[in-house]
Amino acid sequence: MDRRFFLHAALPAAIASSASAQNSAAPPCVPPRTADVVYEPTPLAVVETLINAANVGPRDRVYDLGCGDGRFVVAAARRGAQGLGFDLNPNLVEWATANALAERVDERVRFAVRDIFTVDLSPASVITLYLLPELNVKLRPKLWKELAVGSRIVSNAFDMGDWAPDRTFDVPTRYRKAFLWTIKPEHKRA
Repeated sequence: MDRRFFLHAALPAAIASSASAQNSAAPPCVPPRTADVVYEPTPLAVVETLINAANVGPRDRVYDLGCGDGRFVVAAARRGAQGLGFDLNPNLVEWATANALAERVDERVRFAVRDIFTVDLSPASVITLYLLPELNVKLRPKLWKELAVGSRIVSNAFDMGDWAPDRTFDVPTRYRKAFLWTIKPEHKRA
């Protein structure tokens, strides 16, 4: 089937699915606050690099904070993982839902209009980020508190201030770097 036709046909179902997912989850931030970043998609090659770095597999639950078009969660679902993507922009949530449907991973993923600073991160084993440095640093205490030891965090482009990454990757983007951290017991005491 032609992908454009499929997306055109799938969009109404994706929008309905998105609306029901939003209603069944915790309530979205009301009224929605302004997004902290402008949407800029992570190149697909970088998505694959970071999904590989986090060693995502069928036992993982991947949360994408600021999910945009859902490409991280969709890539994780292709490896058998479950995924949730959160964004403040309802149009991006609808787009992500349609992308998951088009890629036939919609049963493994869900997207919601939610504030990433109020979402419970504790079920996640992998967190993906493409946020600004100050947002990463602001999220750091929440990540340490809510994520289990062994959980992995990957970030395109921006680090976490003085929290040294476990690995740094050279990637073909304008920022040239991506990062991986693992939650360790000492983070739980911080």
